[in-house]
Amino acid sequence: MTNARTKLLPLILILPLAGCVSGPKPAATADADAQIRQRLKQIFDAAEKKNFERLESYHLYGPGFSKFSAESSTRLDAAAARKGERDGLQALSGLTMKAEDLKIDVFDKTGIATFIFDYGFKAGTNTVQKQAQATLVFVKDAGEWKITHEHFSPSKASQ
Repeated sequence: MTNARTKLLPLILILPLAGCVSGPKPAATADADAQIRQRLKQIFDAAEKKNFERLESYHLYGPGFSKFSAESSTRLDAAAARKGERDGLQALSGLTMKAEDLKIDVFDKTGIATFIFDYGFKAGTNTVQKQAQATLVFVKDAGEWKITHEHFSPSKASQ
């Protein structure tokens, strides 16, 4: 009896890990991944075009919204984040944005996008190119993926 238990012990320990092995994404997760990728393109397009109404519609502004950015030493609420985004984008010209090394993880109605935020703009006659480490947390609200948290940290490559 002890010998049989000893032989089964490795299986008992390994079986719970079987679901952790990386494999093809379920269709629902793959669909959500594609939807979040599309939403990121829409966010960047709205920001580059300074279409603030459309850009703000991609956020779930309210008491649950928060943002960390290099421009502030504190966590921003929805009102401060909205104002900072408008003021910051308004001052720029020639803005270009892209997500490099994009990784999206989906957990039911929550999606987390992590990426290297590669962006550039014109400041007077100079062209500025920068990178930041970015995390956007999305939640599915009324069938649409909306940002509920943003976190941007300067990349060492940009410092």
